[in-house]
Amino acid sequence: MDFDFIAIDFEIANYNLNSACAIGIAAVKNLEIVESKYFLICPPSRKFDRRCVAVHGITYEDVKSSPKFPEVWAQIRTCFEENYVIAHNAKFDMSVLKNCLIEYGLDIPDFKYFCSIKISSKACKNVGKSLKERTKCFGIELDNHHNALCDAKACAQLVIETVKRCGKKSFESFIKTYSSIKPEEFKDLEHQVTFIERNRYKHFERISVSEIAAAAETFNKTHPLFGKNIVFTGELRTMDRRTAMQKAVNVGAVLKTGVSKNTDFLVAGVQDKSIVGDDGLSSKLKTAYKLIDEGYDIKIINEDEFLRLLEG
Repeated sequence: MDFDFIAIDFEIANYNLNSACAIGIAAVKNLEIVESKYFLICPPSRKFDRRCVAVHGITYEDVKSSPKFPEVWAQIRTCFEENYVIAHNAKFDMSVLKNCLIEYGLDIPDFKYFCSIKISSKACKNVGKSLKERTKCFGIELDNHHNALCDAKACAQLVIETVKRCGKKSFESFIKTYSSIKPEEFKDLEHQVTFIERNRYKHFERISVSEIAAAAETFNKTHPLFGKNIVFTGELRTMDRRTAMQKAVNVGAVLKTGVSKNTDFLVAGVQDKSIVGDDGLSSKLKTAYKLIDEGYDIKIINEDEFLRLLEG
């Protein structure tokens, strides 16, 4: 159906942005919410960070019987076709969507999106940017904050009220008037992989290799990663560290926490210079290069090479 726009909100299970555990959608036509959808989602990992649970109250027990993201996407995909999409602090929600699509190898849709912070700033001054602060300023009820559907509806109402306060009769006329508010292309989004802001010190989730067990009992012994000792360093673009480790053990690789003479592959992601220094080399990379100079056969590969090896 053709809407003025749809407003969306995601909740996540942990600080990896492929871990969507709920989505709310509010569809707006003629400046009224005419349709809404809410889904609980079973994320790819059972890990629910206690800090995330404290925010939205969703636990693994709540979603373990819920559909995985591909099943939910099959039901909501058409909402994103030929409609504008709006979210409050859109970079977060769009990153969650893109990470989920990448996680399951789904096609990246082509749509335009806006951030309701930029939109609502046209009708309010000197007000905080949070959804709670903005809705309070506009007199919009936010009864169950961090319920994905309630937040999506509140975001939609925030945009509707902004359009009305600016004296416009439609969302289309509003964005034509305020040409400084330009839509972003979802396919061009440089998505975040984790919830941690990039300009802050990164505290990577510490993952014990003993936590990662293979999903299969038998393996293809001709797979290029079977029986190989593999180590990860840095941040990957397309998946979180835990997911990458899981994919590796699922084809028979052996996870190691540190680089040694027995390491076969070191997967090198993006390094944060605020952590590793200006040379961009983590301690694992430095150790690997030292051992390579000593004649040990350690292959340092990037994320794309790792993904190609996974494909066999």
